[in-house]
Amino acid sequence: MKVTLVVHGIVQGVGYRNFVRGVANKHGILGFVRNVSDGSVEIVAVGDAESLAAFENEIKVSDRYGAQVMHVEREEQSSDAYEYSDFLIGRDRKL
Repeated sequence: MKVTLVVHGIVQGVGYRNFVRGVANKHGILGFVRNVSDGSVEIVAVGDAESLAAFENEIKVSDRYGAQVMHVEREEQSSDAYEYSDFLIGRDRKL
């Protein structure tokens, strides 16, 4: 299963992407996380349904190292797990 998450709140400049990468590694999630120019963070995550649910629950932090997730947009996509071999911090995305 593959999902794209767009995380809104105080999620840039506070170590949130490193936190997300650690959570992804903990749950065996592949994909990437990157900043978006509007202040949000985009996550593409690939894994089984149970691992993704645990991952998504854990990244919805209310206060961790200054990060405050206010809202998460979620979109399921068709999965090609072979597209990713790790979970990386990607380049920033401009809108």
